[in-house]
Amino acid sequence: MKKFGLIKLSLAQLRLNKIAKLFYNTKGVQKADKGKFKEAIKFFTKAIGLEPKDTQSYFNRATVRIDSGDIQGARADFVLAEGCVLSNILIKKSEEK
Repeated sequence: MKKFGLIKLSLAQLRLNKIAKLFYNTKGVQKADKGKFKEAIKFFTKAIGLEPKDTQSYFNRATVRIDSGDIQGARADFVLAEGCVLSNILIKKSEEK
């Protein structure tokens, strides 16, 4: 019985993480739209911490880094975003087999 309780808890935590990630991404976009790039980067970084393979969060942070003049940081985030895309493609292909 305890095992099923842990599974339910894990699924609930995954849902909460997805909601929190969406919240952080939304707040990051709002801050970026107001020109508050450092704050926006912090929100996108929090979203990445919740879901490290999220392409959108890396992409968002990269675009804000460009706006703030951090070209090297942006380049690194674009590479990480690309890696997430490729990883997701490989996972989907392996699930199809």
